[in-house]
Amino acid sequence: MSESPRTPWLRWGAELRRHRNASGMTQQSLASAINVSSALISGFERGTRIPKRAHAADGDLALSTAGELERLWLEINDTREIPDEWRSFAVLERQASEIREYQTALIPGLLQSPAYARAVMRQGRDQQDTDEQIDHLTQARTSRLAHLHNTRLSFVLEETALRRVLGSKEAMVECLTHVLALLEDRRIRLSVIPDDAPLRPVVSAPFRIMNLPDGRLIGHAEHMFGENVVSDPHQVNFMVAIFGDMQAESLSPSVSKTVIEQIRRSLQ
Repeated sequence: MSESPRTPWLRWGAELRRHRNASGMTQQSLASAINVSSALISGFERGTRIPKRAHAADGDLALSTAGELERLWLEINDTREIPDEWRSFAVLERQASEIREYQTALIPGLLQSPAYARAVMRQGRDQQDTDEQIDHLTQARTSRLAHLHNTRLSFVLEETALRRVLGSKEAMVECLTHVLALLEDRRIRLSVIPDDAPLRPVVSAPFRIMNLPDGRLIGHAEHMFGENVVSDPHQVNFMVAIFGDMQAESLSPSVSKTVIEQIRRSLQ
């Protein structure tokens, strides 16, 4: 019985094949060059076998790829535990120097505590998902922040998102406590739009803007079945302007922190 391709490694296998063909090498000649079997090279290219980092480094040397295979190996290996539908999103997120996010009804995923994230996953996905699947998704979401070592994070959220109880009051108190602790990190700024803010722009869904190292701005607009990636400069600039308008209608970060503390006390 043939092995099934492993989704995260199909891309690596395709790059290996592309570089091998460009060099004029056969699978057998590449296998001989890096001291493995031609069957293993075939498995790498079909995504049915997972390469080791040494295989990537040896392939770079044999194919003169200036380290491209090893860089791609590191990228894929770093995100292999992330669900398929989140993988591209997570790669961009980890590259960003700055992330700005607006949320309408939920505490942002990067700031969610495990119990709150589990409630979001359980209530927002297919009810046939197993506990194991929900646990995997929860772990993937709550571990994202740990990978953003030097990223500046700015959040604007509606006051409703802080008052909406998901799972239980205890889970909500835990999450608000978690958020307050994270706000001690000066990289993270959060502003709350009060329910009575009169001039807030009318935005029906959450969105985020990411600054990439090459200077590009990439937007994500959320909807019921996922997210649309926005790369058109005019559209992204519009998102930036809307985010600025949202911040103008928000409470300051220090006052927003006080609001979070007040809401947490009301739930205890």
